[in-house]
Amino acid sequence: MKTLVTTTSIALLLSLNLMAENIDGTLAVDSHNTLTSVQQSAQNSNSTLSAGLDDAGDSMKTTVPATSTPVATTGGSGLEGPFVGIELNGVLASDAEGVSASGISYGLRFGAQNIDWRTMAVLERFSNSGDSNSYTRGLLQLDYFFLGMDNLMIDTYGIRPYAGLNAGLLSFDTPNSGNSKSLTYGAQLGATMNVAQNIDFDLGYKYNLSSDDNIGHTSGITMGLNYKY
Repeated sequence: MKTLVTTTSIALLLSLNLMAENIDGTLAVDSHNTLTSVQQSAQNSNSTLSAGLDDAGDSMKTTVPATSTPVATTGGSGLEGPFVGIELNGVLASDAEGVSASGISYGLRFGAQNIDWRTMAVLERFSNSGDSNSYTRGLLQLDYFFLGMDNLMIDTYGIRPYAGLNAGLLSFDTPNSGNSKSLTYGAQLGATMNVAQNIDFDLGYKYNLSSDDNIGHTSGITMGLNYKY
């Protein structure tokens, strides 16, 4: 009886040891396989992410076009800024006390301009050979360049038509009444043309009235040169 109990106990202990060894081996294999799977998944994820980033970079390179700023023939910066100039006026009519005179006047001008507007101060002196009448005139002139920068004349030839208004003071000399001073106001129409990098040629027509009843109107063709600095 003792022999049987001893034999049974030994067999039971051996079975338990074998089961423990199998469990340990199975757990070790499962742990190793699981770790290997996780590492492979991480590597696959990294490879997929890298490929996706590379594709995205290539897509951005091919789909985003390169842009460049167009350069116009007449740059906007060359049309802007202050200027000084001279002008020569062919006076067609200078009426005072019923007498009309014509001749040449000379003037100085200075001002500033941008793409759309020009403001200019003008000091002008007119005296004809017959001395029937003469005047000194100071004007503040505002002009609007009414064609946009995409116009062919501006882009190709630098021609900029304008229209504007003016107002100022007039000192008029006549043989009968002597000197009289009055306000003067009027309008002008013309165009400028870029003849050099910093020089504009100005050609226009100007018509003015006076607040003095003895002075009628003055009109003439204006030619000027403006130096932009």
